[in-house]
Amino acid sequence: MDTAWIVPMLALCTLGAVGVFALISKERTEERKHDPFAPKSTLAKDGPQGGVAFLLPLDQRVRRNLNVAPVLE
Repeated sequence: MDTAWIVPMLALCTLGAVGVFALISKERTEERKHDPFAPKSTLAKDGPQGGVAFLLPLDQRVRRNLNVAPVLE
């Protein structure tokens, strides 16, 4: 019995599944982008942590409160 068709069939099915997943994911992302009530990403500039400020060098970071009591005493 000739089974040489199995590998190409599995490859095409995998490519099809990945394509469908990508299209569904793209559609959901677009819907979320246009939703004003969706929570902002932590990496967004207007998000809860103010963007990617943690990537700045230590001397350029904005210090919010320096007089914080130590947690472990």
